[in-house]
Amino acid sequence: MTKEEKEKLYTVRWYVREKWSEPSAQDEVLEMLSGLLDSGSNPEDRPSVSATGQKLLWCPFADKDFPAGKSRGSYARGYPLGAVVHFTAGRRSGLKAGIDEQVRNKFLYFVIDKDGNIGQNFSLDSWGYHAGESSYPGLGSGVSRHLVGIEVQAAGMLKKVGSTYKTWYGETVPAADVRVIPRKNANQEAGAYQAYTKTQEEALIRLLKWLRENNPEVFDYKHVLGHDEVSPGRKNDPGGALSMTMPELREKLQKA
Repeated sequence: MTKEEKEKLYTVRWYVREKWSEPSAQDEVLEMLSGLLDSGSNPEDRPSVSATGQKLLWCPFADKDFPAGKSRGSYARGYPLGAVVHFTAGRRSGLKAGIDEQVRNKFLYFVIDKDGNIGQNFSLDSWGYHAGESSYPGLGSGVSRHLVGIEVQAAGMLKKVGSTYKTWYGETVPAADVRVIPRKNANQEAGAYQAYTKTQEEALIRLLKWLRENNPEVFDYKHVLGHDEVSPGRKNDPGGALSMTMPELREKLQKA
């Protein structure tokens, strides 16, 4: 143990003894403990399997050479019960920029870039914020505690300007990348979206299938949900960015 790590543990002990009733103190302790657990910048130094040695905690085909994400604690069953599908509502800036933004904002989720590369910087027994105010039958409120987040890099809903479609930050989206949902369809709100690329959808499905196959006793396709399903009226992702509705995606996964 390094001198710095020992000092952090002394600080944790002080917070627990003197200030544990304060929520801010609890956040500080969780952040310091997460930093100690994920202190190795080299992904090879991070635990690759669960405490029982039976389930992988790091996706074998994901890129992992990133700073550790912000964990808020451990899943009740040591692994996510399912996943929430998002779009980033931003630029397709690549994995490094996507993970940097995640770390900066103290969230936790997988990132999928436009070419279908997957980024992971957290252990699958640890949960972190990604869904915000949310709820779902059988899971209660605050679904981030139960479901892992998957952020797919896409601009989200678009605004029509003349004969073109633009992002909320003013960039024109090529017509081939636009998907229009004419009327509400299941979770998909009516409107125009920057569509996920084919490689993004393939990567999303591959990741979801692996998460299930890696721990089928815990991860259930019935809990693969859209952000628009767990935060209806507040969020619209994935909406029409995905080429199918979320019920159709769940059905596709079950059949596969």
